[in-house]
Amino acid sequence: MEWLVSAAGLQARDRAREVWREAGGDPLRASTALRTPAPQGSGEDLTSEQAAEILLQAELSALATVRHGIADDHLLFTRDGLEAATRPVVADHRAALLRTSGATRVLDLTGGLGLDSAAFLRAGLTVTAVERDEATATLLAHNCPTATVIHGDGTDPDLLAELLRDLGPADVVFADPARRDPNAARDSRTARARPERDPERWSPPWSFVASIPHPRVAAKVSPSFPAPAPWCAEWVSVDRTVVECAVYSWPVIEPHHRAIVVSSQGLTAVPGSDVTLPENPALGRWLFEIDPAVVRAQATAAALSGADAGRVGPKSTWLTGDTAVDHPAVRSFRVREVLEGNAKQIRRRLAHLGVERASVKCRDVAADPHQIRSSFGLAEGSDPVIIATRRAGHPLMVLVDSPQPLT
Repeated sequence: MEWLVSAAGLQARDRAREVWREAGGDPLRASTALRTPAPQGSGEDLTSEQAAEILLQAELSALATVRHGIADDHLLFTRDGLEAATRPVVADHRAALLRTSGATRVLDLTGGLGLDSAAFLRAGLTVTAVERDEATATLLAHNCPTATVIHGDGTDPDLLAELLRDLGPADVVFADPARRDPNAARDSRTARARPERDPERWSPPWSFVASIPHPRVAAKVSPSFPAPAPWCAEWVSVDRTVVECAVYSWPVIEPHHRAIVVSSQGLTAVPGSDVTLPENPALGRWLFEIDPAVVRAQATAAALSGADAGRVGPKSTWLTGDTAVDHPAVRSFRVREVLEGNAKQIRRRLAHLGVERASVKCRDVAADPHQIRSSFGLAEGSDPVIIATRRAGHPLMVLVDSPQPLT
């Protein structure tokens, strides 16, 4: 890592990125190209270890852009660090929230690759970042050259006490506990380490985060984590996927739980409430799918404020009404018809309607979309959509048009 952050290492990294692009992301072709003799005057030839590292950096840089929207050629990555990376738009939102709350300094106890610390720096905050892994701390210092980087264990009582002395009461301690064990079994589809659901098996554990002796502590946690009172919680979704939950030990947001929806419309804050929408007595002309961050934040009523809408069923996450809803957190599907009968009857009806391709959305029912589509003799397509849900305790199949774009 020390070689990688040197002038020679960074020059070789830039060359590897060019080779990677020219090879179309093919590792074998890129590796072969890198093994060709270095151009005269470009420096010494690479060792096999160095070549492997810069090829990895080229691959991770491409993944960072595609998966997380991180398009900063300065940054260096590790595979495990990138898996836990915060998207810049989310990190910048959190940093702005802390700055607006009056903070001038942030103590990042779990520095990692420094992607959260970089956002704090962009917001004009002074940052001290702690990282216990020496190699990662080297990359952290490179990624955040204006931060104070400490190679150490942020959970060490003596180090923590020393670092807290530099903070004012409005400053913030930030932690992003590791929730994936790199040595644990990996998902067969994504090859990512599976998340640890027990907060006491996070690194550091939740009990440590909750016990930090400072009035303002912020933490990035699992979206399924039940934030204890009086902590505030904010669920964030990007393109209708919940990417994180952030919790705060002081009332930095009002109400104490809300959703942030990141879409093509920008960032939309949706306040949570204890209001539960009633069941609609009849299925309306539209079905509404609520952004999952809004559902987790119990903010559905706010997203549908002013709309004449109710739930399809008492426990359904689908809602229905007679007028389309224009809100970044809501997708409106125009109902064509309710599909009634058994699979054979529905198959005949779809054929009569000329439907040969469709997508299937299963919510509130334990069903396999692929099996449903296959039983109806349909190929996969984006339009129309078949929604499988429940109403009045019975299965419900509804044929709808693809969601309408926002005006």
